[in-house]
Amino acid sequence: MSTVTNTEPEQKTIPMSPRRGRPGLSVMLEKYALAAMFIVLCLAFSTMSSTAETFPTLANIKNVLGSESVIAIAALASILPLTCGQFDLSVGAIIGLSSIVTASAAATHDLPVVVAVLAGVLAGAVVGAFNGWLVAYRGVNALIATLGTSTLVAGLISLYTDNQIISVGIPEGLTNLGSGDLLGIPRPVYAIVIVALFVYYLLRHTPYGRYLSSVGASPASARLVGLNVPRMILSSFVLSGALSGIAGVLLLARAGTANPQVGPGFTLAALSAAFLGATAIRPGTFNVPGTLLGVLFVAISVNGLVLAGAADWVEPTFNGAALLVAVTLSTAIARRRTGQS
Repeated sequence: MSTVTNTEPEQKTIPMSPRRGRPGLSVMLEKYALAAMFIVLCLAFSTMSSTAETFPTLANIKNVLGSESVIAIAALASILPLTCGQFDLSVGAIIGLSSIVTASAAATHDLPVVVAVLAGVLAGAVVGAFNGWLVAYRGVNALIATLGTSTLVAGLISLYTDNQIISVGIPEGLTNLGSGDLLGIPRPVYAIVIVALFVYYLLRHTPYGRYLSSVGASPASARLVGLNVPRMILSSFVLSGALSGIAGVLLLARAGTANPQVGPGFTLAALSAAFLGATAIRPGTFNVPGTLLGVLFVAISVNGLVLAGAADWVEPTFNGAALLVAVTLSTAIARRRTGQS
C-alpha cells in the first residue's frame, strides 16, 4: 500500500503585535472626536457662570433643536450631490424660493395647504433639475452652475415679491407645523428625523446610494462598470432641490412669514455642517449621523457663545471658520485613506 503524504502547507498563526491596537484607537479618535468635543462644550456651557442658568434648561434645548431644523434639512440635502462629487451652492436660494412659492400659493392664490406645500417642494426639485442638467449634460462646473442659479433665483424672488415680506394670509394649519410641541418634542424635530431616515436609508441601504458613492469616488470607473453617470448626477441635484424645498416649507412654518432675503444665508451653515459631518462617525465620507452631529456642534457652540454675551458677528464668523476647518480635515482624512500624500 502506498502512503499518502499531506503536502498542504502548515497553517501558521501569526501572533498579534501589541502595536496593532494603536490603529484601532486612532480610528476611534477619528470617528468620535467631534462627538467628544460636543460633549465637552455642553459641559463647559452648563458650568460657566455666565451660561449655567440658561444653557442647560429644557427651554433652551428645545429652542436650539427647533431653530436648527431648517439648517439640518438643508445640510442633509447638500450631502447628496457631495456624495456624488458635486457642490450645490443653491441650497439656500432654493429654501428661500420654496418659502415664497408656498406662502404665495396659500396666501395669495388661496390654494389648500397640501397643494401649497407640494408646490414649494416641486419648485425646489425643478431648480435642482436645472442645476443637474447644467452640470451633468452641459459640462458646467458645479460651483459655477449652482452659484449662478442661486443668484438667478434670488433675482427672480426679488422681482416677484418686490422685496416685500409675505406675512398676511399664511394658514394657521401651516404655521402649526413649525411651532409648538408634540409629545414634548418640538414639531420640526420630527421633520428632521423623517428626512434623516430617508437620506440614511438611501445612501446606506440601497444600490442607488452605492452608485452615488461610486460616481463620487471615480466617474471614469463608474462609467466602465455601466453606470449612467450623468443621470446619477442629475438625480442627486433633483433630490437635493426637493429636500431644500422641504426646508423652505419648514422655514415658512416656523417664521409664519416668507422673507425674500433670508434664504441664501442657509448655504454656508449647511455646508459647514456637511463637511464637519465628513470628519466624524464615518470619516472621509459624507454621512447622515455625522452631518446631524455637525449641525448640533455648530448650533450649541453659537448658542452658548450668544448666551455668554458674544456679539452678533460670532455666528457667521463661527460658521465660516467651521467650514474652513471641516473642509481641511475631511480632505486630509480622505487623502490619507486613499494613500495620497
